[in-house]
Formats: sequence, structure tokens, C-alpha cells
Amino acid sequence: MIQGASGALALLLLSEGDHPRRAAVIGIALASVGGACYLPIAHEPGPNVTVDQLRAWIGGALGDPSTPKIGVDLKSDAHLLERMGLDFPLEPTADNSDLRVLSFLCDPERDHSLEALARDFLGRSLPPMVEPGARRPKPSAWPVDVGRTLARTAALMIPLSAALRAQLESRDQWSLYETLERPLSPVLLEMERVGIRVDAEALCAMSRQAGEEIDRLREELVAMAGEPINLESGPQVAKVLFETLGLKPRGRTPGGALSTRQDVLEELAASHAFPERLLAYRMLTKLRSTYFDALPAEVDPRDGRVHTVFDQAGAATGRLSSRHPNLQNIPMRAERGRQIRKAFVAGPGAILVGADYSQIELRVMAHLSGDPGLVAAFESGEDVHERTARTIFGVRGPLDPGLRARAKIVNFGIMYGMGARSLAQQMGIPLAEAQAFIADYFRVFGGVRAFLDRTIEEARRQGWVATLLGRRRYLPGLESAHGGERSATERAAINTPIQGSAADLMRLAMVRVADALKARMPSARLLLQVHDELLLECPTEEAAAVSDLVRTEMEGCFPLRVPLVVIVGRGPTWFDVH
Repeated sequence: MIQGASGALALLLLSEGDHPRRAAVIGIALASVGGACYLPIAHEPGPNVTVDQLRAWIGGALGDPSTPKIGVDLKSDAHLLERMGLDFPLEPTADNSDLRVLSFLCDPERDHSLEALARDFLGRSLPPMVEPGARRPKPSAWPVDVGRTLARTAALMIPLSAALRAQLESRDQWSLYETLERPLSPVLLEMERVGIRVDAEALCAMSRQAGEEIDRLREELVAMAGEPINLESGPQVAKVLFETLGLKPRGRTPGGALSTRQDVLEELAASHAFPERLLAYRMLTKLRSTYFDALPAEVDPRDGRVHTVFDQAGAATGRLSSRHPNLQNIPMRAERGRQIRKAFVAGPGAILVGADYSQIELRVMAHLSGDPGLVAAFESGEDVHERTARTIFGVRGPLDPGLRARAKIVNFGIMYGMGARSLAQQMGIPLAEAQAFIADYFRVFGGVRAFLDRTIEEARRQGWVATLLGRRRYLPGLESAHGGERSATERAAINTPIQGSAADLMRLAMVRVADALKARMPSARLLLQVHDELLLECPTEEAAAVSDLVRTEMEGCFPLRVPLVVIVGRGPTWFDVH
């Protein structure tokens, strides 16, 4: 049945472990139009089939790129099968269907689980793996009989794939899967295989230094408090701030306690050293626990590299997320946090190349709004924040850097749907002044105002917004009777076409760069995609050529009213790249 199948082959892997490069396959359920089966591999006590038997029975079907595959997460399936010595190519031109990615395209905020998809698209309930209320043992301890349930589930994946495709085709979105998401999966798979080299000793040194500073800060804070204090306790910190030191409270938690969150401490830091030192303490403890101490444990001892797992269906806006470890949150602004990037290094004889889109979201906003002022600024290569500052504040001569900084906050605030109250808080100015800034901005950039109004109006009418490439985000909260939820959804309606389009362009650029490298510079490798940056590794002598290739592919990935600009740097560590 499996080897002779001419149609699609659905596969459902039962595995144990979170990381696809380290998890163990317990069994494989397979289904085609001819039937379904389950092959137990590592059940305790068994019976199980051997890897040689697997290779003989299903190796041909799995390794045949002309056989369409259907899976829940084909990228992870590829890792698991490859570790068993089974070939599972994810060719970008193959007619494969990744159910999780298809579901993400249908509605990024829906439940992408097989149970939810079977219920919503097929009207079917999947049988539970174990009886409700029963203790759930690890998968390897499940009886082999569970394979019957898994085989029936795999059989449902074939009509489920057809149903998801039908919905996307009815919305003219199927091409988004064929031309963007399907080709992106093998790119991400290869990036996960390659990983990035990490200097664990450098991280340990950073941890030791941070530990010494944390101890010193703790002593200073206890001395200022005048009594022993648990700095991790919100109530104890609040008592010192607002009773012992007599500082003015700046808000409460949802539970009614006086708030000690970061923005409150930042306001208070101007009037006393305690909140300023506490902010430094919190930053260092977070850096130490989240990065300095945690990252070395993620290094694969076989190659000295970290192999993060990219989630193609992770964020509603379309941005990639990652885990094991999460490298999307590596600090990039605070200087101390940026030091972490010194631990991400090139391999012997190689160099890192970083290519970063310059102000891509503002450029997308200029394209979508068609505002003449913004378009002209980007076309002429002006500093758009300086232009905004000069236009709003009427400055003709030398520009105060503080005014440019304010204009930058306004530019990004408008793009994210920020209101006057939030803008006033972020800029530290009176509400009336923030309202005046916004009014002046829209007076000058009327095309932006029209775009924002039009976007919200269309979202209310059709219930969704779309990116440049057609990715949709549904916004039921626009009809909410709760004002706070409705306002938050309006902000999402404004931001999604901008941030989501930028994310789509990055995905498109990744596919183009990967194809170009494969054809012309095969020794260069994509490593990471973080924020608006691609990070690559290549032989040192090829750095200039790789830099030119990447810049060309990224800047030419999609035609906008304004030019896409990519800033390229290179160096021995990620820190040195930019």
C-alpha cells in the first residue's frame, strides 16, 4: 500500500522529547488512499520494527520527492526521520502539505492542533490517546495498540489537507502557500541543521562578571532600604519605594497592589538612586539567567553549535519565532545586552555576514499610504526621522538631536496605532503636547492619516486585514463591546498590514537568498533570521561577494514605491557585524 501509492502520503510521528534534533521517534502512522498502518519503533516492551525494516518498507516512499507528503509539521518530521537514517527531502517544488502552516494561513490565531482542525473542517472528533482522566505516561510506555488510533488519525489528514486547501483557494490565498510558505520550509530546515557556533566559555565569563555586579548591587540596594529585602518580591520592593523612601506611586497591578514594573521604575529613577539601581539589578539577573547561564546548555556538544527551531506559524503578524533557544529575544538595544552577541562566533576560516533591512516597516507604511512626504523622503535617501522633526517642529537650521529622537517616537508610535496618552507617557510630556504632536504629524503627512482611517474602515467591513502578499489576520475584537479590547484590535488592524508585510518580505528574501546561495555561493550558509536581519556564515575570502549577493536579493525581493535598503556588515562575531 505504501510503496505503490500514487497519491499523497500522510504521516504522523509519535515522538518523545521537545527538540526535533534530540527527540526519539516511538512510532510512525502512515496513510494513503489505499489504507493506513502504524509502525511501532520504540514502544516498551514492544513489539517493534527495526530501522532496517523501516528503510525497506517505507524508505522509498518517504525519499521520493514526487510523492506528495502531508504532515502536521513536516520540518520537524524531516529532522526526526533523518536522525533515523531515513531520507525525507522537502523539495520546494514538491506538492507537500504542512497542515499547521496551512491552518496558519487560514487564520493565524486559530488552534492549529489536529483535534481542532478535524473538528472545525471535517466535523470529526479524534479519539483520545489515553482514556480521559487516566494518567498520561510517556509515549514510549503507551501500548502498541495506540497505533490503531494514530493510523485512523493519519487517514483523516488526507481530507483535512484538501479542506484547508479549498478554503485558501476560495480566498485566492493558495499561491501564498505555493510560492512563499512551502519554499520557506526547506530553507528553515537547513538553517536548523547548520546552527550557529557559540563560545560557551565567553558566556561563562559574562555570567561570572554579572554575578559579581549583582552581588554589589544587592548590597547597595539593601543599604539604601535600611533593612533586609527580597528584591524579587514586589510587595517588599513597593514598601521600600513608597513607604521607606516616600516616592510617589505610579499605578497599581490588576490585583490592586502598588506597581513596581519597569516603566514605573524608569519614571522613579529620575528622583532616587534606588529604582535606578533596581533596574540595573533586574536587567543583570535576567541576562544571567536567560542567556549567560542558559545558552551553554543548548550547545550541541557534537559540533559546538546552537540549533534553534524556527516556528513558521508562530506569530499572528507573520514574523518567525524560535525556541530551543529563543534567539528572537537576544537583546539588541541595551549595550550590556548586546554583549551577548560576542558569544555567537564564526567557525574556523569563516566570517559572519549580517544583512539588516533599514527601517523596513516605515518603508512599508510609505508604500501602503502613498504619502507624498514619506515617499519623497525615502526616494531621496533622507533621514526620515530628521525630515519628520524638521517638518513638524519647523526647524530649518541645525537640528537638536532631542527633536529627532522625539520625531522617531512619533513615527513609530503612529505606525503602531499609539494614542496621545501612550505617546505622552513614552516621551515624558504633557498629554496636550502629545495631542499637538499627533495633530501636526497628520497635518503634514495626510496620506498616513487617510491610510490608517481606510484600514480600520475596511477591517470593520470585512472582519480582517491583509498584508502586501495577501496574508490575512481576522479581527473579531473590532465588534467587542469592551472599549479596551476594541482599541487594542484597532491597533492590531493598523499594525498588521505594516509589520505583517515586512515579515512577508523577509520570508520572500530568505527564499531568494537561499536559492541564490545554492546556485552561486554554495559554501555560504544562512544561520539566523532575527527581527529585520539575516545572519550568514561564509569562508572569509568570499565575504565581499556574499555581501553583494545578499544585498541584491534582499533589496530586489519585491517592488515598492520606495527603495528597500539593506545595511550589510561582517565580522568574527555577531556583535562585530553591526
